[in-house]
Amino acid sequence: MRAMQSRILGGVFVAALVACHSVGSQSGLLPAANGITTAISPEKCRERVNDTLAKLEECIQRAALWHDLAHFQQIADENPGPLGHASRDTGTPGYAASVAYVANLMRAAGYKVTIQRYNYKKEEVIGAPEFQARGHVGAPAVSIDLRSQHKSDVDYNLIADSPFGDPHSVVVIDAHLDAIYGAGMLDNASGSTTILEVALNMAKTHTRNRLRYVWFGGEELGLLGSRYYTAHLSRTEVKRIVFDVDADVTATPNFDILIADPANASKVKHFPRNVVPQSRIGNQLFADFFNTGGVVSRPAGFGNDGTDSLSFSLAGVPNSGILTGQDCCKRLWETRLWGGYRGDYDGVVPGFSKACVDRPKRWCDDLSNNDPFVLELTSKAVAYVTFKLANRHLP
Repeated sequence: MRAMQSRILGGVFVAALVACHSVGSQSGLLPAANGITTAISPEKCRERVNDTLAKLEECIQRAALWHDLAHFQQIADENPGPLGHASRDTGTPGYAASVAYVANLMRAAGYKVTIQRYNYKKEEVIGAPEFQARGHVGAPAVSIDLRSQHKSDVDYNLIADSPFGDPHSVVVIDAHLDAIYGAGMLDNASGSTTILEVALNMAKTHTRNRLRYVWFGGEELGLLGSRYYTAHLSRTEVKRIVFDVDADVTATPNFDILIADPANASKVKHFPRNVVPQSRIGNQLFADFFNTGGVVSRPAGFGNDGTDSLSFSLAGVPNSGILTGQDCCKRLWETRLWGGYRGDYDGVVPGFSKACVDRPKRWCDDLSNNDPFVLELTSKAVAYVTFKLANRHLP
């Protein structure tokens, strides 16, 4: 019983909690995810060897996670985009500052950090307004000469390797660091924060397999970063990656708990034959974590479509991941499993068509669009799966 309590809260309480608190507004009122107040500080956690699951999970703390997430918001605020909104989009100063922030923390923690630079092309629509008089009377009409141009730009992946573990047997933990249409705090500063805290608290821990953390760019533009990364690995380097774990949206206010099982992906027929059967171990570890605490999880119906783990699937690397939902629409059966409300997963909850993620005219995927309880819960799950995969033999 004590072991269960030290892991996560029961599913009934989780569902009730979501139904009764407002979006991102009561971080100080929510109980710790293990039901107790931890005695160890984030600083001490990062200095010690967290060589047991109990130690590691004790160190995945809401306060530290929220601090990291808030820093990404600060970066976005300090780097507004062309329209004046907070931005961490690919190709913007806000994205570059996000890369620098994570890189500095990882170097200081003892990781070997590589900034992988690559070129990409993006299509821009440009227009020149032309005013044409309507004869000799009346207001002028406006016509816009719209043209598209292909512009080459530079993007970055951030790769951080642990000094420990077998370099011929690598477990990748990834999230995309880029945003689209603004700050991108739920999608995907939340997942970036999740793997950052796992990495910082595993920095001094020896493991059987080498851990490699990757923050990808260009995900929102078509998995550009992960596609480039996997395509530029040699065959030997691909074979050394024994598993990939993806964290893409981990703090949804009106959440589901979804496992990104590649077996359900639309492109599953294009995956090498090993991918689906060898991915089961990661899917099962996520399910085990939530089952232990009585929290329901389900394989995502869309598999790993639209996530960076899809690039690993196509390269022949087994993978799994965690998602908590975004946009619309949560259905009745989902509310029966996880509580919450029908309609939008994020944004104005409860509501329909008021979500913030991937909405070009709303600019509201900010810090308030994340739930601190859900962020801590899913981050503990990623820590659990990472620790387990880091210390077992994988084919």
